[in-house]
Amino acid sequence: MSDDRFSSALKRIAAALDRIEAVAATPLPSAPATNDNNAAELAALTERHAKLREEATIALSALDAVITRAASSGGQN
Repeated sequence: MSDDRFSSALKRIAAALDRIEAVAATPLPSAPATNDNNAAELAALTERHAKLREEATIALSALDAVITRAASSGGQN
C-alpha cells in the first residue's frame, strides 16, 4: 500500500473517530425520569462505548505498527 493510501486511510479513521466522539458528547434528549430502565440502558451504552473506544484504540495501534513496518521495509510486502 502506498504512503498516500496509508495517509488517506488514517485520515478517514481519524475523521470517523471525531464523528463518533462528537455524537458521544451530544447530550441525550430529556426523557421522563420515572423509568429506571432508562438509567440502566444509559449505563450499558456508556460501558459499550468505552469498550468500543478501547477496541478502536487497540486496532489503530496495530494499524500504526503495520504501517511502520511497511514503511521501514520500503513498502514491500
